[in-house]
Amino acid sequence: MRLFPASLAGRTVLLVIAVIAVAEIATFSLLGHFRRSSHVNQTVQLIAGQVRLLQVVLPGLGDDARQALSAADAGEQGLQLRPDGSGVPTHQPLFPFARRLAKDLTERLGEPVLLRHGGPGQRSGLWIGFMAGNERWWLLLPPPRFEPQALPSDLWWFLALTLAAVLLIAGLFVHGIVGPLARLGDAVAATGDGAARTATPEGPREVRRLAERHNTMLGQLAAAAAERREMLAGLTHDLRAPLTRLRLRLALLTGDQQGSGDCAGLVRDVDDMERIVGQCLAFLRSEHPEGAALAPLLIATLLQEAVSRQRELGRAVELTVSAAAAQCRVAMTPGNLQRLLDNLIDNALQHGAPPVEVQLVRDSAGVVALRVRDHGPGIAGADRGRALEPFAQLEPARATDGSCGLGLAIVRRIVTGCGGELLLADAPGGGLEVLVRLPAR
Repeated sequence: MRLFPASLAGRTVLLVIAVIAVAEIATFSLLGHFRRSSHVNQTVQLIAGQVRLLQVVLPGLGDDARQALSAADAGEQGLQLRPDGSGVPTHQPLFPFARRLAKDLTERLGEPVLLRHGGPGQRSGLWIGFMAGNERWWLLLPPPRFEPQALPSDLWWFLALTLAAVLLIAGLFVHGIVGPLARLGDAVAATGDGAARTATPEGPREVRRLAERHNTMLGQLAAAAAERREMLAGLTHDLRAPLTRLRLRLALLTGDQQGSGDCAGLVRDVDDMERIVGQCLAFLRSEHPEGAALAPLLIATLLQEAVSRQRELGRAVELTVSAAAAQCRVAMTPGNLQRLLDNLIDNALQHGAPPVEVQLVRDSAGVVALRVRDHGPGIAGADRGRALEPFAQLEPARATDGSCGLGLAIVRRIVTGCGGELLLADAPGGGLEVLVRLPAR
């Protein structure tokens, strides 16, 4: 069970709420203590003044005057005078107000005072006994004068508005901290997915520095990637010249009957080497330059041309284009579309089985779906993720047939550069189905 929110914003807001709650509790405690102390002091001053006055006046009054004085009704908030024996309760109160009142009155009057109450749960007045001459008299303090008093409603509204204002200010500060962090996190996640994205330095100083270092890292990665592409492109291009010379020399040796078997094997090796070099060049050329705009093209027309070229080579390729997809356009260069289809068909024929079925449809979400399926053994679900990685060889035997494991990696790079999605699945009836989803323009 998690006690705290997972997000930084949630934890920060929780911290602010906790701090405000502690501050409010402390404020209420101080207000309550001040109100209770002030109320006790005022009550002590009132009762002490009344007792001193009565101690002077009562001994000189006659019986009629005393009865009239004790019978007078001081109202719900005032003190009432009662003679001893006039229904005084016997319970000694122990609640905090009574103890504090007895202590302060004793100190103020210089003599002990008696307190009596109706008992727990009884809403009766507080009886305060004092001596006037040789007689004991009682002052009756009504309940509204000593019961705990609620805070004024205006104070509650003020505290509520203060809490709302503090939460609003805290929310603005949290948004100013978490917002730049969230955008930086999105930029880092996009970079990890292969779509490098810079982050705008904003927010607190530490977040700005982190965004600047992220942008610096992107520049360094881009420079390293450009250097790698240039090196690999030059290497694969330079390899074609000696391969061509080697093929020419092998062609001159084919007339030698003694070495014809060896020459045939060497020719196959040269073909495999040329195929590997071609795949490496296609992999490098399939990368979409950062910041370059892609012009939308009519995918159905170029797809039919690409399939026609495959059929001219004698390959069993079948094409189906739905009416809804016939006029769809996608952001892809003609060269990349040809590389995409050639690699899918080559992969299907080399590792699957003919015929290869190509289908182009458009779904209700405005996405163009290109399906290419074969009738071979397919790829196990656990190996499909690895099959999309560059230079991945699912079977060791594939490394000896002129393949370097770049076919599906080239397709994924092209599809990702167009903002699409590449999925591998089992085809109905057996075989592998490669689904390419591209946003329609």
